[in-house]
Amino acid sequence: MATLNIQGRKVQVDDTFLSMTPEQQNAAVDEIAKSLPPIADQSTPAADLAGERAQAGIALAQKMRAMSPEEKRAAVGIDPTTLQPAGVPAYAPGSAGYNALTGNIEGDDAVSKIRTASGGVLEGIPILGPMIRAGVDRAAATTIAGMSDETYDQVLKRIQAGTLAEKSMNPKLDQASQITGAVAGTIPAMAAAPEMFGIGLASKPLTYAASIGSGAAINGADAAVRSGGDARETIKGGLIGGGLGLAAPIIAPLIGKGVKAVADNVQLSSIAKALGLDKSATKALANAVRQDAVEPGALSQLGDDAMLMDLGPNLRHTAGAIAATPGEGKAIVRGAIGARDADANWRIRSSLNDTLGEAPTPSRIIDRATRNQQYLQPEYREALRDASPIDAAPIARYLDAEAQTLRGEAQRGIQRVRTMLDYVPTGEEIARARATGQPVPGGLIHDAGTLLNARQAVDDLLETAQGSNHLNALQTARQAIDDELAAKVPNIKQVDAKYAELARQKEAVQRGQSVLSSGREAPRPDELTEEFRQGALPQGMQVGPSAVPLRLREGARAEIERIVGTNANDRVALQRLIKGEGDWNRARLSTLFGDDKAKAIIDLLDREKLFADTSNIVTRNSETAARIAARDAIEGGGSSGFGVREGFIAGGARGAARAAGTRAVESVIDALRNGGNEKAIMDMARSLTGGPQQSAVLDALMRAGQGSRLQQSQVDRVARALLLGGPTAVNRP
Repeated sequence: MATLNIQGRKVQVDDTFLSMTPEQQNAAVDEIAKSLPPIADQSTPAADLAGERAQAGIALAQKMRAMSPEEKRAAVGIDPTTLQPAGVPAYAPGSAGYNALTGNIEGDDAVSKIRTASGGVLEGIPILGPMIRAGVDRAAATTIAGMSDETYDQVLKRIQAGTLAEKSMNPKLDQASQITGAVAGTIPAMAAAPEMFGIGLASKPLTYAASIGSGAAINGADAAVRSGGDARETIKGGLIGGGLGLAAPIIAPLIGKGVKAVADNVQLSSIAKALGLDKSATKALANAVRQDAVEPGALSQLGDDAMLMDLGPNLRHTAGAIAATPGEGKAIVRGAIGARDADANWRIRSSLNDTLGEAPTPSRIIDRATRNQQYLQPEYREALRDASPIDAAPIARYLDAEAQTLRGEAQRGIQRVRTMLDYVPTGEEIARARATGQPVPGGLIHDAGTLLNARQAVDDLLETAQGSNHLNALQTARQAIDDELAAKVPNIKQVDAKYAELARQKEAVQRGQSVLSSGREAPRPDELTEEFRQGALPQGMQVGPSAVPLRLREGARAEIERIVGTNANDRVALQRLIKGEGDWNRARLSTLFGDDKAKAIIDLLDREKLFADTSNIVTRNSETAARIAARDAIEGGGSSGFGVREGFIAGGARGAARAAGTRAVESVIDALRNGGNEKAIMDMARSLTGGPQQSAVLDALMRAGQGSRLQQSQVDRVARALLLGGPTAVNRP
C-alpha cells in the first residue's frame, strides 16, 4: 500500500498503482480526483469534513455495488474494446518498449526484448552480474542526466523503474537471459581451471570433491552478493550449489553423450539424404569407413578400377556379407567383382606396355646378334689379306711350360690349345713328301688365319670351362694368341671390337632375365648398378657407347612378361615374384627403368594384389555362407557358422580377428534383412562397388563416421555450467 496526496487529501492506493506506467498513474489520479467531494470551507470543522468524506465514500460504494460490470467500466471511463482506463494507451505485444530518456513506455517491442535479454545476460553472470548491471545503469544515468534538467538520482530511479517494467513485460525472456549469463560466466572459469571444477581428474573422489566445492563457492558467493550479505541466503545458495556440484559429474557426461548422439544423428540423416541412400545403409558404411581409418584421397590413389570395398577389411567384410545374402545386393557385388577380375590380365599387360613398352623375345635378340657376328667374316678376311707371318714359338713355349705344372681339366685344356698351334699337313703334302723321300711338313703354324681360328676355338672352350683354374688357364692362353694377332694383322682389333660388342649384348640379354630372381645368381642392387654403369662404356677399339644397358632392360622386360604370362590368374604370386619380399627388386627396377617407372610397376602390382584380396574375401565369405546354409538344410537345424573359435583354429589370432570382424558386419546385414530393408542392402552394394561419384560418397561417409563437429566435452562443460548456475538463476528475485 502507498499514500498519495491528491488535492490536499491523503488517498491510499494498492500495489497495482505502483506497477503502472507514469501515464497510467496520471490517468488514475485524475479519476480519483473526480470522485472526491469538493473541498469544504476552511471554517468547517475538521470532524464535519471527515464525516462528509465518509458519507460520500459510502454513497459511492453503494452506488458502485448496484452497478453491472459494464456500468462500472463506463463510470470510470474504461474503453470497452481495450479495457484500458481513459487516457491510458492499451498495451499490445510488439509495440512497447521503455525509453530511459523520457521515462515512457513506447517504441518497438523488439527493442524492449533486446534490452531485457542483454541486461539479463549481464545480470545473470555469477557474483559479478549485479555489479556489472548496476554499473551499466549508472553509466546510462550519468549520460542522460548530463543531457537533461533532471538530477542523476532521478534518472537512475527512472531507469531502474523501466528495467523492472520491461522485466515484468518479458518474464520468461529475462529468466532465460539470466540463465544464459550464468552459463556464459561459468564456462570461461572452467576453461581456465578445469581441475577446480573436477574436470579431467583421474580420481573419482577428487572429481566429486572439486565439483562440490566449486559449486558451493560460486553459488554461495553469488547469493551473498545478490542478498546484500544475508547469511541465511548465502548458506542456502552454498548448499544448493554443493548439491548441484555433486550431480554435475554424473549428469553432465550423460547430457553430453545425448546431445552428441542427437547431433550425429541429424548429420547422418542429412548426409544420407544428400547421397540418396538409406539412412541405415549410410550408418553401416560410415562405421566401416571409420573403423578402417580410411584417409582422404585413398580411393583416387588406387586408380579408376578401385571400389570402396578395397579400402579396408571392414568394408571388404561388409561386401562379403552382402554377397552372402540372397537378393539384388548379392548380384550387384558379385557382378562387379567378377567383371573386374575378368579384366585383370588385360589391365596388367596394358599398364606394363604403357610404362615399359612391349616385351621383346630374348631368343630373337640373341639370334639377331649371332647373325650380325657372322656378317663380320668378310671384314676379318679383309684384315687377314694384309697380315704378316705370325711367330707361334713364344706361345708354344709358354703353353708347354704351363702343361708341365697344371693338372686336371686345366692341364688338359692347355694341352688342347697347344695342339692347335701345331701345323697340320694336308694329304697332298704328305703324299708329295713320301714320293720325294722328304720329311712331312710339320712344326708350328705361320698363317694368321689359322691362329685366328685357334682363338675362336679357345672361345668355345671358355664357354664350357669348369673351375677357376681351368678358366684362368684358357683365358691366359687366349690373351697370348690375341696379342700375336694384334701385332701381325692390321685393323683386326677394330673388327674384334664389333664382334665383342655383339657378344656382350647377348650376355646382357641373358643377364637381364635373372636380375629379378631371388637366387644367388641374381645381382645385388649395388652390383647391378655397377654393371649397368660399366656396360655403357665402350671397350677395346669400339667407338661410341655400348648397347649393353638396353639389352639388360630388354632381358628384364622379357622376364616380367614371362612372369605375367605364367601367373596372370594369381595376382598375389605375380606381385610377390616381381616386387619380391624385400626392397631389392624395387632398387633393381629403378636402376634399369628409372624411379618413376619402377614406382608405377610396383604400384600396379600392389593395386592388383589388393583387388585380388578383395575378390578372395568377398568370394570366400559368400561360399562359406553357402556351405553353412547347405549344411543347415541337410542337418535340419541351425549352426553357429564359422565363428571366432573356428577362425582362431584356422588362422590363429589374425584368423580370430578376421572372423570377429566378419561376424560383426554380418550381424548388421542380418539386422537389415530382418527389418525387411532390402533397399538399404542394395544401396550399400551400389556404394561399395563403385560409381562415378565414388570420391564424393567416400568424403560424405567419412564426415558421417566422424560425427558432427560438436564435441561431447564442449557439451559436458555447458551442461556443468548450466547445472551450477541455471537453477539458482531461475530463483533469483
